[in-house]
Parts: sequence; structure tokens; C-alpha cells
Amino acid sequence: MITDFPSVQQLVPRSGPNVRLTALQRDHIHTHFQWNNDPELNRLDSEVPFEKESFGDFKQRFEQLCDYRHKTNYAFEIHSCDEEALIGVAALYRVSRPNRHGCISITIGDRAYWGRGYGRRAMNLLLALCFDDMGLHRVSAETFEFNDAWTRLVKGSGFAYEGTATDYLYRDDQFWDKEHYALLETDYTPLERMPVDPPARAAAEMPA
Repeated sequence: MITDFPSVQQLVPRSGPNVRLTALQRDHIHTHFQWNNDPELNRLDSEVPFEKESFGDFKQRFEQLCDYRHKTNYAFEIHSCDEEALIGVAALYRVSRPNRHGCISITIGDRAYWGRGYGRRAMNLLLALCFDDMGLHRVSAETFEFNDAWTRLVKGSGFAYEGTATDYLYRDDQFWDKEHYALLETDYTPLERMPVDPPARAAAEMPA
């Protein structure tokens, strides 16, 4: 039985083929600020309607995240190892230690890395962190109906569909569903051993 979960600093850096997860780094605040104020990225991965945020407000919030030591929410940076570039963000949140579960999200923020396999590799690292390092029993993911890329990646990673929140989100002058998926440790297979056809892989690398 798990008695405690490690901190972000204890979990990362964690590296795999061409990709690495790290803690949030203050030196990268301007890149994070740019992604934070990107309407398209916001549409794909946030329930909150897009509003531009001033750098001062973002800086205060980002620095709090960098210093955050709570063990129910984890934020990570995704880096390209071969090009040594910050390319996206990942999160593990709503972690329950007694019930050994949590929810994940991944966003490739740098469009130059869309369609190149980095989202899939980041998912591989994040799931290994969840199941192998933290001993979680269940990992869940939520997808918006219009975010086909994230849905493909979640399904391609072995997550099982569990239900739909109908007309959950209002965007683009219409309502959209939110779908719920989950993966149990007994069904987890490292992604490098799972076959994926090239079209599905390419589609899965757009931002989540």
C-alpha cells in the first residue's frame, strides 16, 4: 500500500526516445506565456473561455506553479532531446493517494513538432511515471468532442471509453460533448510495444 507520493522533483527528469519530461523551469516563462495566450491551444485543452492574460498576472501564477509542492497535481515540461527544445507541457492532476488514481493531459505547444511522434512519446513517459514510479492503479483522461488528435492518442494508448457528458462545453456557437476514458494498471502496455499505423500516429501528435 502506497503511503506517500513523490514530488515533481523526485519524479523527473525522465527521458525516453527523443523526448524528456522535466519540472517547470522559470527560464522558459516566455514560451509558456506565449502558449497560454494562444487561442487555438486554449480551445483544444481548456474548459475556460479564452481571455488574454497579462504577463504580470501570468508570471505570478507561473512562479507559484514552479514552487508548488502539493502531491495531488503535477505539471511537467516536454522537451525534444535531439533538438534540446521545449515543445510542450504535460500534467497529472486530481491524484488520489488512497484510491491510487489520477487524470492526465498532454499538449504539444510548439507547432513545429506536431505530427512528429512527440505526443505519443510523451504519453509513454507519462504513463510509465504514473504506473511504474507512482504505483497508480487507474489513470483517466478527458477529451473534448472536437479534439480528434487527443482522442486518437488516448484511444491508441489503450484507454477504454467510460462515458460521455453530453453538451458539456459551449464553443464556436454550439455545444460539444466531453468523453471520459480510463486505463488500469492491469491493461497498461508500454507504447513502444503497441503497433500504430502511420496516419493515426501523425494525427495523434497535434495538441491535446
